[in-house]
Amino acid sequence: MEPYRYLKEMFGIVEGTAIDNVLDIGLGSAPIVGKIYQSYKFMKLEKRMNINQKQLLTIKTKIENSENERFYKQEIFPLIVKKLMEDDEDEKAKVIIDGFEYFIDNNLKEVERIYHYYDVLTELRYSDIILLIDRYFPTDMRKIKPLQSTWFINEWERARYQEKDAIINYQVNKLIRLGLLKEEEVFIDEGYTRESIYKVIITDFGRRFLEFFAFDEDE
Repeated sequence: MEPYRYLKEMFGIVEGTAIDNVLDIGLGSAPIVGKIYQSYKFMKLEKRMNINQKQLLTIKTKIENSENERFYKQEIFPLIVKKLMEDDEDEKAKVIIDGFEYFIDNNLKEVERIYHYYDVLTELRYSDIILLIDRYFPTDMRKIKPLQSTWFINEWERARYQEKDAIINYQVNKLIRLGLLKEEEVFIDEGYTRESIYKVIITDFGRRFLEFFAFDEDE
């Protein structure tokens, strides 16, 4: 798959037009004309598209067979490209694309919803997502998608994201701030006394968020 050709077809860019020439310069000749930063972003996009090319081609076919083709290409796809270009972590590229496919597979049309979800995703590190799943996503919900087999590749991958207590506390506080987790007061009976503690649990939004970005067809 040639990323720039894929982008042209998705955006409906006609060969030889001014927009076509700009895209060609951005993806091909930018280093020569000194557009280093723009070139870096396009190279990052190209790398991530190539890694996920099978899924992207499947998505393109689904869109072209959909009655909402124009909507997906003009309203949603530009956001996906922007996120793939700008996100700092390569690991999140598949998550970004998974959300796009979920949106199409479920025939969703709420533009505000997808923008909110991707805004939250932008604020998360890959390790934040792993912590959210590993500690708070109910095991019985994981039958929807084998998340661990998708995101935890091996023991080295898991060990890579082991954090110190201070960092984990920071991550939990961030997840609470974003509405993915919440603190809930729990009462415990201790003989003649009743004590309360605060327990951190996943929110309904947190569950929907993980389902949205974890859902794709089994390989």
